[in-house]
Amino acid sequence: FLHSEDFIQSTDANSHGVKMPRSSWQKISSAHFRLPPIKEQDAIVEYLDKETKEIDQLIEQKEKLTSLLEEKRTALIKSAVSNGISDDDEEQKDSEVEWLGNIPEYWEVRDLRYLANIDTGDKDTKDAVDDGDYPFFVRSQTEERIDSYSYDGEAVLTAGDGVGVGKVFHHIDGKFDYHQRVYKISDFPEDVDGKYLYYYLKANLKMEIFKNNAKSTVDSLRMPMFKSFPIAFGGLEEQRKIVNYLDNQNEEIDNLIKKVRQGIERLKEYRTALITEAVTGQIDVRGEV
Repeated sequence: FLHSEDFIQSTDANSHGVKMPRSSWQKISSAHFRLPPIKEQDAIVEYLDKETKEIDQLIEQKEKLTSLLEEKRTALIKSAVSNGISDDDEEQKDSEVEWLGNIPEYWEVRDLRYLANIDTGDKDTKDAVDDGDYPFFVRSQTEERIDSYSYDGEAVLTAGDGVGVGKVFHHIDGKFDYHQRVYKISDFPEDVDGKYLYYYLKANLKMEIFKNNAKSTVDSLRMPMFKSFPIAFGGLEEQRKIVNYLDNQNEEIDNLIKKVRQGIERLKEYRTALITEAVTGQIDVRGEV
């Protein structure tokens, strides 16, 4: 019954708050239950156990599919920024970076410090404003809003500490503001494409961060290590071809994931509707078990 639409709607109607709606125990405990005889309750439970198990299995399969698509995305990005996208068999050389391995012979490797300016913001999470005029980048993948901006131009941003280290990345070209523990990478030289650098960091930064760390998270990304992070790249035209390729591949994967998630939502809605119908007597399940 607590999973039924009747109870959910009643609880929502008695909740308060926008970002984090909440209800009181007094209001929840006053909810009215339709209580059939115990034999009928048992029949409803048995029916819903069977039906929801099948729905949950379908949901689990679709969620695994989204995970596989995300893994495919990661592999595509990693391959493109490590080996390029040419079909030709090209000469390779040792990058002299343990986790990177071989790269095309004509690519070069430079520390990030020589490819961009790196600094941090001066804002805190509490400075976010609903419906603010400008994007505000904090230490999560969620883009907040704010009424100020401290930079106008192309930049890559990544979390400097917290659970988002090595996992949270943004690319933007325009006015924005950013958190005091978010790194802004900007002012790229003429031979480096900012979006390429975004994809490269997204694919590889965590390899450097976690190479000597058994944990799946670290407390912070230190500036000296970040400045020394090795970037492998070819010519500007090749970088842009890689970016266009990855943009197209990402769009295709995003569309597939969107369809799968829509399917998951429909299954969840069906699950809730089925439970509602069973616990409110709209369907008679006594002959189904």
